[in-house]
Amino acid sequence: IVAATQLSCLDYLGDVPWDDFEQAKNWYARIKSRPTFRSLLTDRIGGLKPADHYHDLDF
Repeated sequence: IVAATQLSCLDYLGDVPWDDFEQAKNWYARIKSRPTFRSLLTDRIGGLKPADHYHDLDF
């Protein structure tokens, strides 16, 4: 879970080259789909817009 939250922060900023890490992308997509994790996807950082794919559960 800790790894997923750290990836979520980087993903929010668009700093993860998902195409280079297909296994990590698939794992993270499964985590993002969990009901308990989805609420994190609505969190916002003031003044920073999330990456376009951040809300997409099947990015």
